[in-house]
Amino acid sequence: MDITFLGTASAQPSPTRNHSSLALRIEGEVFLFDCGEATQHQLIKLNSDSSLVVQDPLDLTQVGSTPRLARINAIFLTHLHGDHCFGLPGLLCTAGSVVRLDAETVPNNPIHIYGPSGTKNYVRNALLHTMSRIGRGFVIHELLLPSDSPSTTAPHIDEQLGEDYQPETINDGVFWKIPSPSQSPSKLSTFSIKAAPIPHTVPTIGYLLAEPSLPGKLRADLITPHLLRNKEALNLKNPLSLLAKFKSSNEPIHLPDGTILHPSEYTDPPKRGRRVVILGDTSNALDSSFPTLIDTLDPPSIVDLVIHESTNACLKSDIESGLTPDQVLQTTQEHGHSTPDLAARFAKRVGARKLVLNHFSSRYKGDSSVESLGVMDEVRMLAVNEFGSENVVCARDFMQVRVVAE
Repeated sequence: MDITFLGTASAQPSPTRNHSSLALRIEGEVFLFDCGEATQHQLIKLNSDSSLVVQDPLDLTQVGSTPRLARINAIFLTHLHGDHCFGLPGLLCTAGSVVRLDAETVPNNPIHIYGPSGTKNYVRNALLHTMSRIGRGFVIHELLLPSDSPSTTAPHIDEQLGEDYQPETINDGVFWKIPSPSQSPSKLSTFSIKAAPIPHTVPTIGYLLAEPSLPGKLRADLITPHLLRNKEALNLKNPLSLLAKFKSSNEPIHLPDGTILHPSEYTDPPKRGRRVVILGDTSNALDSSFPTLIDTLDPPSIVDLVIHESTNACLKSDIESGLTPDQVLQTTQEHGHSTPDLAARFAKRVGARKLVLNHFSSRYKGDSSVESLGVMDEVRMLAVNEFGSENVVCARDFMQVRVVAE
């Protein structure tokens, strides 16, 4: 699993940062989160020039490939501010016309779109008034708050009807359970997908993806001596063939010499699955259902990666100009956004192993110049000091980050 940042700007794009979007890949399948203006251009650029890839400074292992338009299975919108969704109609037209190499084995493969109330109206009207067609078809699912009403606009000609997901309650908050995209095969089908509203100036959603625990590894090295010792009595040409049965049936094996091999004694403990939190714009994600949602996981309060916005920061230059950290925080939150400190507090609360800061003001350039990297390192250190760990990265356009469980 890996994530490619396609746009890391906030409201105003810049020559070094595109509007918001990131691509999460699971074994090649692509799941977009937000789709700001020119997202498809970013994908096309990256596919035509892999030298644009930016290496995760904390991980020397290269991902080795880039996300492709034809492999997009689903798009998750955090909210309907233009810098997060103006690229969606155009990308749909392009991605919907690209023929997948596995089209024969993956028929009826529409693109699934998830978003807050208003997503259906926005997409339908944008495609209707531009007389656009989507060859693959698409499905729109809305995550409705208790005060929301289902959309009454007519479906697009190429649209398959989606769901209106109603929230469930958890403590004093709400959240949504989202079934994975229905097309088969979907690499996301084994994951639990949950979402919750987070504070911003418009209805905004954050997403939690949790992979189930993976089976422990069979210790063949410990079982083999027992099987070989009983080879003649078993009357098997290859007694090691019992290993496959042992693994699949999860039943004990009774050997002729009286030895009983119990699967639990010859299998490593289950490995915790990977977990990712991807947040939209927010003034304080701690004031949401997310901490409680993550506390309910098994095991609780562990997340491999948190991606959190960090629109503004109080840097040395700000202090020299007379500003204080509290003033910067107040102004940032009044506009519905966060600072590196806020992002780090959230990441620390939910047990994140790694924090990636995202969604930066146009004041913070995303190029590789010494000056820009120095400014971003100052932003990063504000989060590091609050997070209590060096495992913090400032995202740049085309940066790739692997998601690895412990």
